[in-house]
Amino acid sequence: MLISEFVEGISEDFKNLAEIAGAEAASIVERLGTVFEPALQKHFLDALNALVQEFNLLDGAPLTLNFEGDEVHLARLVAPSAETSASPSDYSARIALRLNDDLKESIEHLATDVGSSVNSWIVRSLERTVRSDPSGSSAFGKRQLRGKGRA
Repeated sequence: MLISEFVEGISEDFKNLAEIAGAEAASIVERLGTVFEPALQKHFLDALNALVQEFNLLDGAPLTLNFEGDEVHLARLVAPSAETSASPSDYSARIALRLNDDLKESIEHLATDVGSSVNSWIVRSLERTVRSDPSGSSAFGKRQLRGKGRA
């Protein structure tokens, strides 16, 4: 995708709208267009970045934006699947989950989209959540004190 094509498209739309208002408005919009192009590029790239970040929070195989001059390339980083990175004996613990049908269907679709089993997708999602927990509450070896006390 070329960034310039996106910016030129918006500029053309503004010019076409300005022509409806008259020659004076069209002249003003044309002069302002050169001033607004860098801002349009910045906002376009910011929107793409926000979209990629939001997707990466939800999905198992993160996306990356690559720039080559005026071109933007979106690529998926293919991480090794949970099945190949650990042997089945590494996963001996089991948890039974009760989910509503909508959540189960959403998880199945997300797993299918990345070419993974539901179990692998859930394991990767949980591992990512535990690794990125900013509170540190998931760190191994820490214990929370409970009970009543006086100061």
